[in-house]
Amino acid sequence: MLDLTTLGAAKTDSAASAYMRETNTEAFEQDVLALSMRVPVIVDFWATWCGPCKQLLPVLEKTVTEAAGKVHMVKVDIDKNPELAQVFRVQSVPTVYAFWQGQPVDGFMGGKPESELRAFVQKLVALSGAAANDEAAAAPIDVTADMKRADDFFAAGAYTDAMATYSIVLDIVPDNMDAMAGIGWCFVAEKSPEGISEILSQLDAEQLKHPRIQGLSFLLAQSEDAGTLPDAAALSAQIAKEPKNHAARFDLARVQLAGCDIEAAIDTLIDLTRRDREWQDQKARKLLLALFDAMGNTHPQTAQGRRKLSAVLFS
Repeated sequence: MLDLTTLGAAKTDSAASAYMRETNTEAFEQDVLALSMRVPVIVDFWATWCGPCKQLLPVLEKTVTEAAGKVHMVKVDIDKNPELAQVFRVQSVPTVYAFWQGQPVDGFMGGKPESELRAFVQKLVALSGAAANDEAAAAPIDVTADMKRADDFFAAGAYTDAMATYSIVLDIVPDNMDAMAGIGWCFVAEKSPEGISEILSQLDAEQLKHPRIQGLSFLLAQSEDAGTLPDAAALSAQIAKEPKNHAARFDLARVQLAGCDIEAAIDTLIDLTRRDREWQDQKARKLLLALFDAMGNTHPQTAQGRRKLSAVLFS
């Protein structure tokens, strides 16, 4: 399974966000109660004005990140969500509850040293591990609902929630390449070639044959191929001076792809196709079609890009 904690420093926050997020009254049932049916969830009730909260939070986040997906954490700002604070009788902050199987199973108030927080988290890991071992033979694994929820988050642009939900699937089925690819495409959306590279580096030859994983490989290859090109600003300046410089326009699209700026690359290639669709044996159109194949028909930008291309080709 992909160890998100190994991703590069530039994306440490994104990796950590796969295991922790903020929630509110409306989303609490999904973010905590439903999620806790799969994995223990720590709920940290806090407030922006609370000094001890600011001391506790980074240490608690560190211990949750070390658990590598075996425990998740959700933060609740009591000033923004007083109903939740009332329901759980939060008298002071920080107050921390742990949920498992839809029920609170542990908790504490006030600050704790790192050693106690680590023991708190490990207790939850052990609790869920024992339950999983007891139920593994009896319960068939079905992650269809989780994958649909993750895909819906992705389609809506909620990449942090999508990554967290794909990670839940990987916790259950470590070899699910659709979920693995889902995390990779979240990194694409966050414009992180480094994240894509780290994911691909941890897969074996057979896993790399998965269609959506191959799409990530295609994008990473664009990043490597564009390494010697000028940056986007320089190419844009050159195009402004020479509007008919199609080579510079094509190179700009390559640089945009290298930075995972998919929407900009599509627009640049479509603009080039509109200006001269036969340029170098339809080179821009061919790269567009290769990009659409890499993203797959389910990617939101594929349908949008194809419509834009059709409007140019059939105008």
